[in-house]
Parts: sequence; structure tokens; C-alpha cells
Amino acid sequence: MSFSPLASPRPRPRKSLRSAAPLAILAALALASPGRADESERFEKGYELVGIDRVKVQNVNGPVHIETWDKPHLHVSAVKKAKGSRAEQLLRDTEIRVTKRGGTIDIETILPKKGRVFGLFFWGGGERMADVSYEISLPAAVAVEVETVNGRVTAAGRTAALSLNTVNGSVKVELQDAPLKVNTVNGSVDVAFSGTMRKADVETVNGSVTVTCAKDSSIRYDLQTVNGRIQSEFAELNVQGKWGPKEARGTINAGRERLAIETVNGDVRLHASETLAIKKLP
Repeated sequence: MSFSPLASPRPRPRKSLRSAAPLAILAALALASPGRADESERFEKGYELVGIDRVKVQNVNGPVHIETWDKPHLHVSAVKKAKGSRAEQLLRDTEIRVTKRGGTIDIETILPKKGRVFGLFFWGGGERMADVSYEISLPAAVAVEVETVNGRVTAAGRTAALSLNTVNGSVKVELQDAPLKVNTVNGSVDVAFSGTMRKADVETVNGSVTVTCAKDSSIRYDLQTVNGRIQSEFAELNVQGKWGPKEARGTINAGRERLAIETVNGDVRLHASETLAIKKLP
């Protein structure tokens, strides 16, 4: 079901080609060089979080950033961008839909004529789709799930379960203090916990994985790579395989929290830290 957002400005279209130019000239330019006709539109709304314990974001083309703040509501800021002679129409046809389903808020990019974007990635037609970049701000204790296809995913300061999934893009997580699941295909993964290790499952195909946590973490690890190295700043790991596939399984400090890392083309790095400096994501 849909629900009413907090009061916020209406979407504001912005054009890189100014309307002061004669319409005939604009039309001629669009036909002559459609790749230069850039259009963008901002979506910005806030939503109450009473009874909500999870937020799910589904995108196709564009980055997603999860920001933690101390306000009691959810804020969704998104920018739709399109190029070409049909850029303005693509922006109108690309919908950002926010709905409430039980204790979950769903934020979805709806592509033209093809309805929901997930389930099957089928939006055919052969034409270029709009890009949508998201910045989602919400309290630390709300669980978050992100799915996108082409785009980087970042998050910081979460204290509830976090699941981040992309196909073509890197993933970066800072100051995590809750269970974590990360999956990408083409991209590196960089995870830093705010203190001791929490349960984490991290998987990529083409990219390295780096995980940083406090040196007194209690870890039960399962680390695998095919074309890469396994490195650790903790006690020496039991790495098997000198050439080709390598794996390491064992425990550190009694092994309470599970850490599973798998990559094909890339290194696996486990870093120990006394304390982690608080940093802002770019």
C-alpha cells in the first residue's frame, strides 16, 4: 500500500539546456547530437518510521548510499538522469515508488513500460534507461536491504542488519555494528566494523575483499580465493593451497562470530585495528 510522505518539496526538473534558447534551435541540437541533451530531476521526501523495522531499496542503474542520522524519520533523496533526444520523456516515465508493506518500506525504481524492476531483470526495448542515484538517510537501528544492478553501494554507521547487493559496482561499509551480507560480481568490497567483528558473509567474483575489525574480535573464519592471496594481521592463518585456489578455515579468539569471504579474482585481507577512526564517506 502507498502512504503519505512528510511534507516536502515537489520534484524539481532541471535542464542543462536553458529554455532561453529558441525552441527550434533546441530541437535541432537534440536531433543533431542526442547524446548531449542531458536532463535531470530530483525526488526528495520524508516518511514516518512508526512500526517500521526494515527499509528495502531496489534500483537498476545508479549508486545507492545509506546514511545514518539521529532524526526519527526516513529521508529519500534521489536524482534521475537521462541522455538523448528522449531524455525528458524517460524522466517522466521512470518512477520512484515508495510503499509500505507491514513493517517494511519499499523504495523502488520503476522503469518505463515494464513495471517492477526485480524478480526478472527484463526491461527490453534496447534503448538507454534513466540512471537514478539514491541517498537514503535513516536511524541506525533500522535494518536495510539494497539491490541494484549497475552502481556502487555504500553505507555507514548501521547498528541493524545490513544486506547490500549489486552486479557491477564496488561496495564500501564503514562503522558497521551489526550482521552484514554483501554480494557483488564485478567490484571490490571494503568493510570496516566499528569495533569487534559481527557475523558477515561477503562474496564477489572480480575484486578483492578487505575486512577490518578490532584486534580482540572472536572470529570463526572461512576464507576462499581462486586467483589471489589470503592475508591477515591476526594470528597466522592456516592457509591451504600455494598455487591456484587458496582457502583458510579456523578460529581466532574462540570463534564466536562467523566470517565467510569468497572471491575468484582478487585478494582476501583481514585487518586488525585498535580503534577505528570515524570517517565520512565521499
